[in-house]
Amino acid sequence: MKKFFIGIIACLLTISFSMPSTIPAEAKTLQQLQAERSQLQKKTEEAKKNLEQAKKNKESVEAEIAALDQTLNAANAQLEKVEADLAEVQKRLEESKQMLAQATENKENQMEVFGQRVKFIHENGTTGYLDVILEAKGFNDLLMRMQHVEEIMNYDNNLLNELKDTEEVIRQKTEDVAQEEKETSKLVEEQKITLASLESLKAEKSATMKAYEQDEAKYDQIVKSNEAASQEVARLIAQATAAAASSGGEEVVYTGGKLNWPVPSRAASSSSLSSGFVNRKRPIGSGWEKHTGYDIPAAYGANIVAAEGGTVITAGWVNGYGNTVMINHGGGIVTLYGHNSSLTVSRGQKVTRGQTIAKCGSTGNSTGNHCHFEVRVNGSPVNPASYLGVANISV
Repeated sequence: MKKFFIGIIACLLTISFSMPSTIPAEAKTLQQLQAERSQLQKKTEEAKKNLEQAKKNKESVEAEIAALDQTLNAANAQLEKVEADLAEVQKRLEESKQMLAQATENKENQMEVFGQRVKFIHENGTTGYLDVILEAKGFNDLLMRMQHVEEIMNYDNNLLNELKDTEEVIRQKTEDVAQEEKETSKLVEEQKITLASLESLKAEKSATMKAYEQDEAKYDQIVKSNEAASQEVARLIAQATAAAASSGGEEVVYTGGKLNWPVPSRAASSSSLSSGFVNRKRPIGSGWEKHTGYDIPAAYGANIVAAEGGTVITAGWVNGYGNTVMINHGGGIVTLYGHNSSLTVSRGQKVTRGQTIAKCGSTGNSTGNHCHFEVRVNGSPVNPASYLGVANISV
């Protein structure tokens, strides 16, 4: 029971360290929050790397298990074949043994008949044959009787020789089939040993797979905590908006119209998007997520520009988004530019439409260089399609 409570406390401490801070806006300034989140950057990046490694390890073992399954199927098929071969050989061996037994019996029967004839001659000498000849009723009958006596002797001799030859052939065949049975039985045993070894290896791989799944689940739990990043961004926007209002109101007001495309090195087209404003499978971790903007791939270090003039309300690390810029355009409209390699503006700075504000990268929860672009209305993410004039995609 003591170990049980210690385990629960350890789990609670792990979750508390991995979850983002939810300190109310009035307790800390935006700069303080950003500094606090920067301290979590190292742990977040480490968790992401560990998660990716766990996924790669699992995928590698999955591939090994799949290959082992194919090998096992082939080994099972081979075992079935050699077992079928053995059954066939055993059947032929049994038939051969029966044939040998019959041939031996035939030879022994003939030997008994032949022996009786020899015994008769030995006991009676030539008298028996003279009686046969003397009982002839004529010369032709005499010749026929003499011929029959000779034929009988020759027949006995030839038949006995044939039976001996047949017995020898069958005996040799039986020995050959017995040897074949021995060799086939050996193949069956060897195949069973191979199959058992493969089954043991698969069991080891399955155990390894389970361990990697546990690792993935552990690190996935840490990364999932970053889903709160979107809500945190909304809170930061609300905080910045409130601060602006208390200091005399907004200096810019978005009045509508198409926003500027944020990645000038790529065409303003749906074909330039790698992900749209959709529910999608998480690129990192497992499960599904609501993707809150457009992903626009670009080369590392490519310019990221402001979609409209406004005031920078965030320029720094935002958990999940990495190096992030948020610009308040007034009228409740804020644009967000995430995963940058570096930033060229700072918080509070006024920017103009098309001005370079960052360089493309892959910081935060990202799997490749791209700009994650969002449009938020009163803090909530909306489909950027109507603002950019670029249709959404379904992935």
